[in-house]
Amino acid sequence: MNGYERIMKVLNGEKPDRVPMMLHNFMSASKEFGYTMKEFRSDPRVISKVFVDAAIKYGLDGILTDIDTAIEAHAMGALVDFPDDEPARVIGPAGKDFNEIFAKVTPERLIADERVQIYLEAIRLMRKQVGGEILIRGNADQGPYSLAMLIYGMESFLMDLMDEDRQEYIIKLIDKCYDVHLTFHKLIKDAGADITSFGDSSCGPDLISRDMYMTYANPYHRKLRNDLMDDKTKCICHICGNLDNILPDVADVRFAGIEVDYKTNKTRAHDILKGKSVMSGPIDPSGVFAFGNTSTVIRETENVLEIFKDGNIIIGAGCALPDITSEANIRAFVNTVKEKGKY
Repeated sequence: MNGYERIMKVLNGEKPDRVPMMLHNFMSASKEFGYTMKEFRSDPRVISKVFVDAAIKYGLDGILTDIDTAIEAHAMGALVDFPDDEPARVIGPAGKDFNEIFAKVTPERLIADERVQIYLEAIRLMRKQVGGEILIRGNADQGPYSLAMLIYGMESFLMDLMDEDRQEYIIKLIDKCYDVHLTFHKLIKDAGADITSFGDSSCGPDLISRDMYMTYANPYHRKLRNDLMDDKTKCICHICGNLDNILPDVADVRFAGIEVDYKTNKTRAHDILKGKSVMSGPIDPSGVFAFGNTSTVIRETENVLEIFKDGNIIIGAGCALPDITSEANIRAFVNTVKEKGKY
């Protein structure tokens, strides 16, 4: 059984021969294979090579394609910083006022963006090389709520959400961001990804209340899941932080998978997700993978495997691995899963 088959079995509610593995490793892999972040994100051949080489080297079942969290926002006109040795990051809104920002948010801008096309070409190249053997998860950057916050500016966005006279404008902006975001999923799927995913961490409990999540993010999650299901696209939702307060609500959306951060209660998550969504993660990328030793990695991996011994998991880090993550720690994780994750 190959990696693609292993992950698809889990996503279809079946048990493969063992627990499948996938790592959010764009920073660690690009550094390991000798590329700066600038070199990595600028060339589809380099993006493809790094992901494929890392997956083959470590025997991973899937590739999580990602280059930074500013692809959509940059395409919509947000100010973005491009450090040579770090991922790109949004540093300013897409305009000086609502009307200017609102006018820029269109699927056409996304499609025309050079960075978007580099990303899509990398997926096409990966598909040609490992399609049907290693699963390709194409990450569609930021969900509608988080994208709207990035291009509007976090402080202004949250202040306007609390202003009854401004709320309707924010909702209109999220609506437009939804159209852009759905378009990105479709582009990624057409480029050759087997499944898609997205991050919407700005709507998590670390930043907003459950009531705000249910009002301003959950309806878009439900719409996205339904629209993608109509297109027969399986999707994994990622939200950083401790999800204990909203995990039942996210699970009820019934995405194919939910990527859970290490702060979330894993045993409770196992019970909540069963029969609804597959667990993706949830090992600490920094405290365990980057700063832990091999014993730490083995212990935490075994702990997660024990909690999910009845299946329903694609094991990995709950977020992106730092670039200092060692080969020894990744191999400790992989070897433990191969040895202790058999069904």
